[in-house]
Amino acid sequence: AGLLFNEMVADGRLAAPVVIGRDHLDCGSVASPNRETEAMKDGTDAVSDWPLLNFAVNAVSGASWVSFHHGGGVGIGFSQHAGQVIVADGTPEAAKRLARVLRNDPLMGILRHADAGYDEALACADEQDVRIPMRESP
Repeated sequence: AGLLFNEMVADGRLAAPVVIGRDHLDCGSVASPNRETEAMKDGTDAVSDWPLLNFAVNAVSGASWVSFHHGGGVGIGFSQHAGQVIVADGTPEAAKRLARVLRNDPLMGILRHADAGYDEALACADEQDVRIPMRESP
C-alpha cells in the first residue's frame, strides 16, 4: 500500500503526501512483560534489545522519523517501544525508503519470534525467503 500511496501522490490522484505511521508493533518493537511480550518462549519479555534494534533498523531503512518511548498503557517504566513514521511524497527516493521500511519494520517481528524459537515465525521466514544466519550451518 505504501508504494501505491507514493504513486498516487506522484501522479496527482492524491494532492498531498501521505504519512504512514505506527506506535507499537507488538511483535517486533516492544518490550512489555505485562502485555505485548508477556511470557515470551525464550524469556525475553522485558529485554529491550529488540525495541532498540527495531528503532535502529527503521532509522537506517529511511523512516521519516523514529521514536523510542516507554509506558504504553502499562505505566511509566514498565515497557519500552519503538515507533516509526514514513512519508509517501511521490518521489522515487520515497519509494525506495517505503519499500525498505515497510518490509524491515514487520520483519523485525518475524526475526524476534524466530530467535525465540516460535515455529510459526520460522515457517513465515522460510515462506518469505528470509535468511536467518543463526539457522545456517557454519
